[in-house]
Amino acid sequence: MSYTRQYSERIYGTEYVTVHHPASESSSSETISVDWSEDVDIEVFVDTSSFDDGVSTIKHHIDGLTGAVVATEAAQIEEKIRGTNAISQSVTTGFFGLIRSEITQQMAALKSRVDSLFLKMNDMEAACKRIQQNMEQDYHRITDRYTATFEELDRELEMRLAALDRASYAVKRDVATQSRRSFDSTLSTVPTVFGGETSHAQSLLAAGSMRSRMNDLLQCAIAYLVSEKRTSEAVSTMLVSGGREDAAVSSLPVAYLAASDTAATSMARIFLPPAPGFLGDDAETKRDILAQFRERSLPWKPLAGEDRAQIERFLIPLIDTIHTASQDRDARVRRMILNLWSAHTPQTLPL
Repeated sequence: MSYTRQYSERIYGTEYVTVHHPASESSSSETISVDWSEDVDIEVFVDTSSFDDGVSTIKHHIDGLTGAVVATEAAQIEEKIRGTNAISQSVTTGFFGLIRSEITQQMAALKSRVDSLFLKMNDMEAACKRIQQNMEQDYHRITDRYTATFEELDRELEMRLAALDRASYAVKRDVATQSRRSFDSTLSTVPTVFGGETSHAQSLLAAGSMRSRMNDLLQCAIAYLVSEKRTSEAVSTMLVSGGREDAAVSSLPVAYLAASDTAATSMARIFLPPAPGFLGDDAETKRDILAQFRERSLPWKPLAGEDRAQIERFLIPLIDTIHTASQDRDARVRRMILNLWSAHTPQTLPL
């Protein structure tokens, strides 16, 4: 805003003036001093319109700057809030995505394991069904064989008992007849005293009891002698008289395997069980056995159905025990072995 200032001041001083006297006789001059003073009034007008315009302009700019700062701060706060929300959303989404991925991976691993376990259980179920069928067949076969044997033994035993106790049966019939005679007779006054007949019947009963006990003793002796005979024969078949130089023929269980393909190449091997002495360690003996199996004139015969069933009783449990790191490979190997066993019939040499 413009304003006015007034100042009042007295100024003074001394002036030296030369004065000439032309009218005098000597026409001289002299210097005189004159003291003077003056009151001075000064009025100063300060024009501040341009400054005020500048201040107003600056104020307008400052207000604009203040608004800009406030708007910037609000925008920054809003941006921080937006960024915080975005970060929170990203963290939440990432966390749940990670958890979902982990759960998906675990579910995939568990599904694969469950599928493999289902396959293994299916294989085990099939194996159990095969074992059950084999056991049922073996049970029915053994039951039929032993049932027929026991029925035949029962009939034979009944006939032998009837033959051995024929006298006892006759005595029983006579005693029953005599005991009923007194009651069957219509003559009630006839005396029924049979002392002689009673003593004779008791003698026959004692003799029959003695014969029955002797028969049991003889049966036990016969069974003992039969078992001794069988044991002696089994021991004699297992023993080999003399040494290698004296024996002409030595028997040993041997499995012979021969295979060929379309390329006209063949393969032959023998499998020997553990045996002591030269039978298990002599390479020349193995070559001789292999050469004997290669003879064309050998009377090979297909394996009997009963023998094949007995082999399956031991083969199928061995197949089920095949376990490696890969369950799919185990199932494939078991299936291939069973297919080969079903498609081919082993052959044997008659004794």
